[in-house]
Amino acid sequence: MNSPAPPRLPRNRTIVVRLVFSILRGPIFLGPILLGAILLGGLVPAASTRGAQEKERASDAAKVRSAADRVGADSERLSPKVRNEVFEKVWREIRDHYYDPHLNGVDWDEVHQRYVPLIAATKSDQEFYATMSQMTSELHDAHTRFNSPEQWKNFRRQQGVTLGFTVDDVDGKTVVTSVLPGSNAAHAGVEAGMVVLSVDGTPVAERLAEIEAKRLASSSERATRWFVYNRLFAGPLDKPANIELRRGNGSSFVATIERQMHSAAPEVTTHVLPSGNVYIRFDGFQQPVAKEFKQAIEKFRDAPGLILDLRRNGGGELAVLLPIAGYFFGKKTLFATDSTRTGKPLSAYAGLFKLPLRLYVGKNGGQIYSGPVVILVDSHSASSSEVFAAGMQDTRRAKILGSQSCGCVLGIAKPRVMKGGGVLEMSEVLWFSPKGRKLEGTGIIPDQVVVPTMIDLQRGRDTLVAEADKSLVKTLVLESKESRPSEQKKSRP
Repeated sequence: MNSPAPPRLPRNRTIVVRLVFSILRGPIFLGPILLGAILLGGLVPAASTRGAQEKERASDAAKVRSAADRVGADSERLSPKVRNEVFEKVWREIRDHYYDPHLNGVDWDEVHQRYVPLIAATKSDQEFYATMSQMTSELHDAHTRFNSPEQWKNFRRQQGVTLGFTVDDVDGKTVVTSVLPGSNAAHAGVEAGMVVLSVDGTPVAERLAEIEAKRLASSSERATRWFVYNRLFAGPLDKPANIELRRGNGSSFVATIERQMHSAAPEVTTHVLPSGNVYIRFDGFQQPVAKEFKQAIEKFRDAPGLILDLRRNGGGELAVLLPIAGYFFGKKTLFATDSTRTGKPLSAYAGLFKLPLRLYVGKNGGQIYSGPVVILVDSHSASSSEVFAAGMQDTRRAKILGSQSCGCVLGIAKPRVMKGGGVLEMSEVLWFSPKGRKLEGTGIIPDQVVVPTMIDLQRGRDTLVAEADKSLVKTLVLESKESRPSEQKKSRP
């Protein structure tokens, strides 16, 4: 049987969702927006009064909203006294509640001593929040971070400053991997597969080296690289960037691109391939993705094979992840385990919510799709997407294809709002696969490694989807051959 032609997916649908969520936020520049935490929705309600539970949740959400709404982008309204109070409170919260009592091997007292004069020396709110962000990065943890009020407001609105394209390391070069349709970058002629040569006159290699020299290591080398690339194009919203690029034919040009605010609600993208296999992509584990995904999988429940694209999926809420996973199992199945600082189930809001140490999905009669599944991951697949992929891999419910994931797999119980509107997000949960594999740092190792080349990008060819489709076709052919002998025996008189 001939393998199917490499599919060309609709760019105006697949690229948009790749720009929405990422695990990293810079101290000033919001690159593609982040949602990589296991937030409030990740905690399972305990058996208690539902009214009190909803009241507590609404109260906390209101506090966070009001803190964000009070923000002025360039305000310098925090007094030195308040800055010091915020610094001390954040430092204590991490010391007392971080998931690892050893704080990733970091001497937290020494960090305090080192940052006291740095905080005292800050002259503006912007400088203060940048210093606080730097302090939380001392933990080498992509999930623990301190957000300025402006960052938190943009995060909640799912928006950020962008030039309209993404880049990655391809064949040792900084290469454009996707362009947001209709963006300033698209209008300036930027296309996937182009090589970035310089930014505002500075060679890319030199600029990357400067950023790397200032950036502390994160959860993994891949997470650190992700942050560095996010910072590569950082700058004020009202200031255009001059990007020198090289086309596939060897010619080069300078694109002057104005930064813009980008906002996109979560969405589920589906596409039927010529083979009959179905491609589904979603940009994060948040509402209303759970509902949309269920509708999609019910529509294609009889598809011969399913491709789930989790590339550049930065994660989201456990309360969305678990039901989606459950659609693939017909009985109760262990899907993930977790650990906390105390070794006991994490609880919050006066015990109204508890996170079990062993998480199960599936139930009798609850399976919607029973066919073969291939999941696509890359170095930008993070957090909840890694928990999902690990659960599907360990239970042998799916084959994983692509490149090693981020290794950014810690959980945040709830954001902590500080005076002035800054918000601390702190890791309180460490995740493991059903077989006990620690996911933080290592991430997901694909069953089949496939990475796109420069030529693939320039030709608009999605190699990973093509290989996943080919793998499903092969699996279906083998299953068909294995079922024939048993069918022949049944048909004998």
